[in-house]
Amino acid sequence: MSDEAASDINEVKLSAWYAVGVHQAFSAWTDPDKITQWFGPENYRAEVLEMEVKIGGRWRFKMISQSGDVSHHHGRYLAIEPDRLLSFTWQSEEDESLTEGRETRVSVLFCAESGGSRVTLVHERLPTLKAKQVLEFGWSSGMPKLGRLLEGKRDD
Repeated sequence: MSDEAASDINEVKLSAWYAVGVHQAFSAWTDPDKITQWFGPENYRAEVLEMEVKIGGRWRFKMISQSGDVSHHHGRYLAIEPDRLLSFTWQSEEDESLTEGRETRVSVLFCAESGGSRVTLVHERLPTLKAKQVLEFGWSSGMPKLGRLLEGKRDD
């Protein structure tokens, strides 16, 4: 797996290769049971409170740290092209510094590549450098968790 980060203050861009097909990678982003197994940074777990994967459908996740801190994130789906693209808005509820009450946008692209698939994530419209740093940490530590799920390894 390799990661590439963008330098633009308003976005986070990461790319990772996984030894699975694009359908399996896409499913990990659209199946609530799979989301709970990988979504979020290291030392956090996600609970899916709402997830209606259709254009205009809403999602809402509760993130819980190992120390018990709770945060909520929500949005709506903007574009869904099975096995190719997933795009949704993102707002953070408790941590105002992340999105400042604004909708940010996440786009996830899935591409077959060299016996596996490349997943490229772009989180844009970030309001501050701090937001970029926090979300870059979250996504960059979450992508390896996705890899472990796709490889059939458990997080203990």
